[in-house]
Amino acid sequence: MRTTIAGLAMGLLLLAGCSKPAPDGGAPDVAEEAKGPDVGATPAAGVAMTYSYVFRVPVARVAALQEVHAAQCEALGVARCRVAFMTYRVQPQRRIVASLEVMLAPDIARAFGKRGIDAVVAQGGMLTSADINSEDVGVAVASGDRTGVSVDQEQRDLTAQLQKPGLGSAERTQIQTRLAQLADGRRQAQTARDEAQRKLAGTPMRFAYESGEVDPGFSDGPILGALKDGWSNIVWGSAALLVIFITLLPWGLLLAAVIWISRRWITPLLDAKRPGDGG
Repeated sequence: MRTTIAGLAMGLLLLAGCSKPAPDGGAPDVAEEAKGPDVGATPAAGVAMTYSYVFRVPVARVAALQEVHAAQCEALGVARCRVAFMTYRVQPQRRIVASLEVMLAPDIARAFGKRGIDAVVAQGGMLTSADINSEDVGVAVASGDRTGVSVDQEQRDLTAQLQKPGLGSAERTQIQTRLAQLADGRRQAQTARDEAQRKLAGTPMRFAYESGEVDPGFSDGPILGALKDGWSNIVWGSAALLVIFITLLPWGLLLAAVIWISRRWITPLLDAKRPGDGG
């Protein structure tokens, strides 16, 4: 008996040891794990940035966090931050998905994103995805400037040719056609330059929220992680079976009622109407 108890105790100790994370000089900080990597990008001249973050949040706090992020933006003033759009949807299985996109002054975008992540972690949520992208739009601005200078010079030269006396009609038509082409090219270059300037003037940042269980579990050992995953599979599998059972239950009851009615009344009635086998 003592040997059995000692063996069980040793087994539990081994399991606990397997579930402990590898020593790294200190206990893991779950809040830091939930924040994700502390990586940002400082915008360079002529580079436009876009930020996108996805959060998993307890279902009761999705709306509150969306309001917190919107309030943080409004507190900066419309010149520094403005809300571009918001969405909030309740989906089947009691899930909530929401989003918020803001347009920020480029110099405060990174700090605003970090504040947004901190607010989520403070409300018991976690960062599940982060995307930061850059686009070198300074090339389009410089190209537009060069095109404008070149077109202006050629337009002045062609306009001077049109003013010369004795210019033939065919040559005049050719010059006018070229001037129309230059004007069209100038408009296209200016449109591309304006779009590039718009991207440089504001940095879009998107927050996406999805409700769900928040458990980073990055520091779980293999045993504890397997137990959590196994229990989660059991819960979701049981829920799926329950949904199937409840969905099929009315049809099963209807089929049982039809069979009972058939055996109780219809079959005896048909037997009574059937002629005898002979006498």
